[in-house]
Amino acid sequence: MNIPTIGGTRGIFEIFVPGVFLLINIGVAVYLFPYIDAETKGILVSVSSNSALALVVAICFGYLIGVLLRLIRADVPDQLSAAWLRRFERGARKEKGGFKLYATEEFPYFGWIEEAAQRYLPPEASEFYSRTWAKRKTGHRSKQFFNFCKLIVASCDEKAANEVYAAEALTRYIAGMFYALTLAVILLLVTLILRYIAVGQLMSGLVFVLAIYLLAILVIIQYFRGIRIKEVETVFAATFRNKAAFEEAGLEGETVTTGQAG
Repeated sequence: MNIPTIGGTRGIFEIFVPGVFLLINIGVAVYLFPYIDAETKGILVSVSSNSALALVVAICFGYLIGVLLRLIRADVPDQLSAAWLRRFERGARKEKGGFKLYATEEFPYFGWIEEAAQRYLPPEASEFYSRTWAKRKTGHRSKQFFNFCKLIVASCDEKAANEVYAAEALTRYIAGMFYALTLAVILLLVTLILRYIAVGQLMSGLVFVLAIYLLAILVIIQYFRGIRIKEVETVFAATFRNKAAFEEAGLEGETVTTGQAG
C-alpha cells in the first residue's frame, strides 16, 4: 500500500489529522483517568506546555496513529452507511420491493456504476463500461481493476488524477475520523464512568464532548456511502475521459452484453 508522505497534502489530510485527533483524546483520557498517578499527569502537562516538544510528539505519534487508522479498511463505516440508507432513506427502496444497488452493493459498486451509466450518462459511457469495467464486475478482480484504473489515469492525465486522489483522500479522511471518533468515545466513556465511580464526579463538559462525537459519528454513517460512491464515479469518469489509454493498454475488448439496470 502506498502511504503518502507527511509533507504532502494527502498525508496531512487523511492520515495526520485523524492521528493527531486521536492522540489528543488519548492524552485527555489518560490525564482524567482516576487511577493515574500525579507524576504521570505532570509529564503530560509538561509535554503539552512545551510547544516544541508537543509538536515533535504530535508529528511522530500522531502520524503513526494515523497510519494505523489508515490500515483499517473502510468497510465498516461503508456497511453501516448502507444499512442506514436502507433503513431511513426512502429513495433507496425500489417501487417493486427491495433496495437499489447503491444501498446494497459492496465497494467498488460496479453494478451501480453500470446502472448510473445507463440511466444518467451518454450512451458512449455505457458502451465504455461494457467494454472495460463489466468484465471485472465480480470478485477480487473488481478492486484490483479499480486500483489499476487509478494508476492508468495518474500516468496519462494529471488533472484527472488530482480529482481522483482528492476524492480518495476525502473518503480516507472520513473513514479515519470515523475510527478515531469511535475509539475516542470508548476511551472517554470508560474514563467518565470510572471517574464517577472512584471520586463521585460527573464531568458535564466531558458528557458534552461525547455527545458531539456521537453526533459526528452518526453524520459520517449517514453520508459515507454517498461520499465513497462519488469516489468511484470520479474514477469511472476519469477512465472514460482517458479511454484511449485503456485501448493502448489492451483493456478494451469486445462489447459485453449487460442487462438493463433495474
